[in-house]
Amino acid sequence: MTARTRGDRGGSADGAYTRVPRWTRVPVPGTAEHLTALPEQLPAALRRVADRLRMPLSSVLLAAHAKVLAVLSGDQEVTTGYLAERGGTPLPSRLTTAAGSWRTLLLDTHRAEVELLRRRGFPAAGTGPEPAPAEESPETVFDLPGADGGPAGETVLWVALVRHDGREVLRLRYRTEVLDAGCAARIGGYYRTALTLLAADPDADHRRQSLLSAEELRCQLEGLAGPSRPLPDRRFHELFQQRVREHPDTIAAVHGSRRWTYRELNVRANRLAHALLARGLAREDVVAVVTERNLEWLAAVIAIFKAGGVYLPVEPHFPPGRIALMLSRAGCRQVLTEPGSTAGLDRARTSVPGVRTLFIDAVCAASPADSDPEVRVGPDQLAYIYFTSGSTGEPKGAMCEHLGMLNHLYAKIDDLAIDEGQVVAQTAPQCFDISLWQLLSALLVGGRTLLVEQAAVLDVGRFLDTVGAGRATVLQVVPSYLDVVLSALAQRPGALPDLRCVSVTGEALKKELVQRWFAARPGIRLVNAYGLTETSDDTHHEVMDAVPDSERVPLGRPVNNVRVYVVDEHLAPVPLGAPGEIVFSGVCVGRGYINDPERTRLAFVPDPHHPGRRLFRAGDHGRWLPDGKLEFLGRRDSQVKIRGFRIEMGEIENALLRVPGVGDGTVVVTQRAGRGKRLVAFYSGRHALAADVLRGRLGELLPEYMVPSAFLWRESLPLTANGKIDKKALEALAGGLDTVEDDYHAPRTPTERQLAAAWAEVLGIPQDRIGRQDNFFDCGGTSLSAVALAVCLGRAVSVKDLTRHPVLADLARQVDARAGRPQPHPNDAAQAVRCDTARPAASRAATERRTTMVSSLSISLPELEREPGTPPMLRVGTTDSAARWAAERRDALRAVVAEHGAVLIRGLGMRDPAGVGAVLHGLGVAPLTEREAFALRQTYSEGVYSSSKWPPNQPMCMHHELSYTLEFPGLMLFACLGAPTTGGSTGVADSAAVLDALPPVLTERFEREGWLLTRSYHPEIGATLDQAFGTEDRDAVERYCRAHAIDFTWQPDGGLRTTQHRSAVLHHPVSGRRCWFNQIAFLNEWTMAPEVREYLIDEYGPDGLPFNTRYGNGDPLAEDVVQQLNEVYDAHTARRPWEAGDLLLVDNVRSAHSREAFEGPRDVVVALADPVRLADCAPTVEVN
Repeated sequence: MTARTRGDRGGSADGAYTRVPRWTRVPVPGTAEHLTALPEQLPAALRRVADRLRMPLSSVLLAAHAKVLAVLSGDQEVTTGYLAERGGTPLPSRLTTAAGSWRTLLLDTHRAEVELLRRRGFPAAGTGPEPAPAEESPETVFDLPGADGGPAGETVLWVALVRHDGREVLRLRYRTEVLDAGCAARIGGYYRTALTLLAADPDADHRRQSLLSAEELRCQLEGLAGPSRPLPDRRFHELFQQRVREHPDTIAAVHGSRRWTYRELNVRANRLAHALLARGLAREDVVAVVTERNLEWLAAVIAIFKAGGVYLPVEPHFPPGRIALMLSRAGCRQVLTEPGSTAGLDRARTSVPGVRTLFIDAVCAASPADSDPEVRVGPDQLAYIYFTSGSTGEPKGAMCEHLGMLNHLYAKIDDLAIDEGQVVAQTAPQCFDISLWQLLSALLVGGRTLLVEQAAVLDVGRFLDTVGAGRATVLQVVPSYLDVVLSALAQRPGALPDLRCVSVTGEALKKELVQRWFAARPGIRLVNAYGLTETSDDTHHEVMDAVPDSERVPLGRPVNNVRVYVVDEHLAPVPLGAPGEIVFSGVCVGRGYINDPERTRLAFVPDPHHPGRRLFRAGDHGRWLPDGKLEFLGRRDSQVKIRGFRIEMGEIENALLRVPGVGDGTVVVTQRAGRGKRLVAFYSGRHALAADVLRGRLGELLPEYMVPSAFLWRESLPLTANGKIDKKALEALAGGLDTVEDDYHAPRTPTERQLAAAWAEVLGIPQDRIGRQDNFFDCGGTSLSAVALAVCLGRAVSVKDLTRHPVLADLARQVDARAGRPQPHPNDAAQAVRCDTARPAASRAATERRTTMVSSLSISLPELEREPGTPPMLRVGTTDSAARWAAERRDALRAVVAEHGAVLIRGLGMRDPAGVGAVLHGLGVAPLTEREAFALRQTYSEGVYSSSKWPPNQPMCMHHELSYTLEFPGLMLFACLGAPTTGGSTGVADSAAVLDALPPVLTERFEREGWLLTRSYHPEIGATLDQAFGTEDRDAVERYCRAHAIDFTWQPDGGLRTTQHRSAVLHHPVSGRRCWFNQIAFLNEWTMAPEVREYLIDEYGPDGLPFNTRYGNGDPLAEDVVQQLNEVYDAHTARRPWEAGDLLLVDNVRSAHSREAFEGPRDVVVALADPVRLADCAPTVEVN
């Protein structure tokens, strides 16, 4: 089994075969067969569709196969085995279902099928198709001839159209340890439905058509809902008052040495409620409570409910700005507080006028009103607001109603067996939503609330003492804290004698932790709880009396009166077992976000399956399990892309938690300038584990691109105030690590050493800093340097090989496994990897010349800009802000050197990207967001980026910064934060002088025709769609292209080719001079190293290069034309070596810029600003 086919992923990436959901409660090794009958008229209808579209029936069947795999995997891009002839080997076939209509899907599939057979030499070659790589085993096979084959090796599903009993049927052969008979029948139904739909209306949008049967839809929408439980037609406070009447002298709450009876608690709550009403509290007015977690807090919460108000928790230690934001956003005008908790509140009130403060003790002492207020509160009335972190950094105030709150309280009472006399420990901070059920649930059944102060929670020994002395029977903690508690219990086995149930929430619960719990406390129930603030807290309980049989701990079934669906992007249920978005319906769903209509509109939508109900989109992803329980797969916003692969962080974390010896763990992404993103795993346990062991275990569960590049052990992981793992702290820690020094292991085998030498050559880093577990892309590799590596190694590896196996040791194993493939000579590694990645001679000369900026002017920037009688060097010179900016730094500027429309400033001491952003602000110019970058950059802030990820040993020839849009930067800033050892300077060339020096016959043609920019987006090389356009949605990409006059063509493999007509000559917006403004030479195929160009053409065809340029009429450019352009640029280039702290300002219209090859670390930050807009894309245009 290869790493690409392991684990529990539903989708595929870059050649990994698409997986189908595992669905069987009783795995039985073996195979079975299921026949799905087709409607009698359907085969003939399918043939008519094929004839109309001039394609074989096989393309129609393959399109349906792709559609079924897409809905089973949740991925628009699928890869399957394709059996073209009897006795052959299945070919890997990559298909896309991103098209909107069945017709387009059919055409895309047909092109992919034709291309697959053409590239494999079948049938024209007469010898049959090439076999698939031996190490790959298709998960599914589409059997075109209907051969007598079936699942073998790791193949799970084998699909064919065959004749049976005189009619055509779909035959599904499947492995019974993976799928059961019911699942196979459902999948067969998906095929039948897909074929029926496409035959009925080829122009229909298949993305909005469900393949699920009516029976399966009923199962998902009704059968998997939580149990129906009648709720009393009263609110919490009314039910509490009933308990007060039944046993007034029973202890209701305890905090330290203080304890209140039900009567005492009710009296204080009544006095506070009357005081609020006397001060004008109206229905659903918001009241904040700013106290420590004590008895006064409990009385205040109940009082607000009694008065018909809305409870808003505010921790007294919050920063004043956060308190002010919460009060303002919630429209809060009354605050209940206590002495000693008002420091932050008092400062916050200065910016939120009209907020009145009531001190709880003073009100209770002064008010004589002890009776229950007679305020009617409806079930749909707002009960509370909890502010949660927003993805934009601004908190969101989630509003929940009384009925949802009451339903959740009874779910806890039922599933955690809370009853009269039970003691519930209240341990969570006020602003954590779980604090509310911990505070109130016991009071509904005559139980007791034990308030555990935060100081005790932070000291586990004191925590055990407090919970034990309080005789707590029910406790809730996060898994990471339960780990700490278990370690303490090992030293104190007699602690917590009254405990009967523990609930865990907030983080993934590791099975090993469950095993430890039941080993230590076998008679105490463990409940895994899952839910969200917007859904009135927990919606799922997995109640465990023993360790579950499953590999992971599931989330359990929905609680009472809660409906949960797993859906696609259109809110239609996905097949059982398939990954999808978890959405919530029913009584649990809150009202939305307070005074935040836009975010409410996006997250709270009408339930399309139950009219009149709200549905909440959480952003979580999961799938149903065969026993009707839900499994959590990760959050939508925890999904990241690394080197074009979509990665779900939760999936990696789940795999990490399954490694024996890992107590708790998480994964973060970090990136530094000039280096790729990388995954770093942090874990805790009794001792550190060998990195090779961790990589090996995760490699058995995950594709290689999802295995973290570093594993860091900590005795315990940092926690937030809410008890969750503090990922921001770990990201900061990971950001300071050095990839190579984390866990260096020298290459061991001859092949590993040869590859390390090749990496060093291509990446320009010392060979002794490349370890066997290093990742090519983490070491600074790009898709272009991957091509260079393939060329260096005589194509012993391909770009796809490197993308699939980026770790040096893994790549070496792949090379060694290929008997008969070209191999580097084992006795001479240096000779084997020696290659020429240089550009043509003219280009090399251009990058090797060492001309300098000869003008050294002892004048300040504003004086330079306003030099009389000459056009300004930079457009910013006429602004007052630029003059002030330079005047304020006059003493620091020890050199201002100007040449070719650029200004080099020394003495500013630039140290970090933030300083560059400050310069932009000081100059008073507008930053520009980059789109369609040709090489990846890291974004620091708006308009401020790292240098392009371009191999250090490959120069970057002259070019202007432009964009597909009609807007491009008029000003560029380059700030050197760290100078390289040698080389790496940024050259500038006067584009007006370049235009004058070029032969008139050449410039006249370009002025007359303009030039064409072509791009091809492939999964494994160049920019991905997401990197280029900010989205992978076809409709969005197409809208973008049309808006910017870009011609586009989708390729059968889901790739994209684009062409745009561009201007070659512009008129400078200030001076009016004609300037040679383009990237004609920079992006042309002749500027590539010959070996790289040859490799790319062989792999992708002459029209499939990642980028290229042509004459405006489409004619190709001759090599001598490109050479001539580079030679003229060379003659007009000025260059000065970088010094740390330098700032170079470049007029992007007047000046082209380049970058030398270099050695050693180079940290140059680039800023794009001062947007300039083309009137159109005519051959010669004005700009403004």
